[in-house]
Amino acid sequence: MREALFESLYRQHHRELLGFLRRQLESGEQAADLCHEVYLRLLNTASENGLENPRAYLFRIARNLLIDHRRRQAPELIAIDTLEPVLVCPRACPEADACQQQCVRQLTQTLAGLPERLRQALIWHRMEGMTQREIGRRLGVSERMAGRYIAQAVTRCQEELDSLELDSLERAARH
Repeated sequence: MREALFESLYRQHHRELLGFLRRQLESGEQAADLCHEVYLRLLNTASENGLENPRAYLFRIARNLLIDHRRRQAPELIAIDTLEPVLVCPRACPEADACQQQCVRQLTQTLAGLPERLRQALIWHRMEGMTQREIGRRLGVSERMAGRYIAQAVTRCQEELDSLELDSLERAARH
């Protein structure tokens, strides 16, 4: 039973998962290695009862492996992969931590203020690695329109972060 579930999940999601990992990594070989590692971890942790949302579980394993991979590549730098504050290292300066928290708060507010379709498209694309075609299908719009939603959401988030940076520079110049 467990092997049948594993094979089914592999057939259903392998291509999509590999595509997600390829977009995140420099080489296809690294992506293939991490993809295999995802399925090894699934095989070692999956319960006999199955999973409530197997696709989400696979992508969560993949994201965790990506974080681990990036930490090994540059141990002094940890990428922000979630919308939660993360310290770069235990000895980070308080200013850097405060700035990072301010950016996370601003992004959270910006995301909350986006129209539902833009926010959902961005989250599906960035957090779940979905393609524009998949997002378009889910939202009931064309692939091109899904791409526009993602681009608009990214642009708004970037504008907010840029304005936050300009405000910080102006405050620093006054002092």
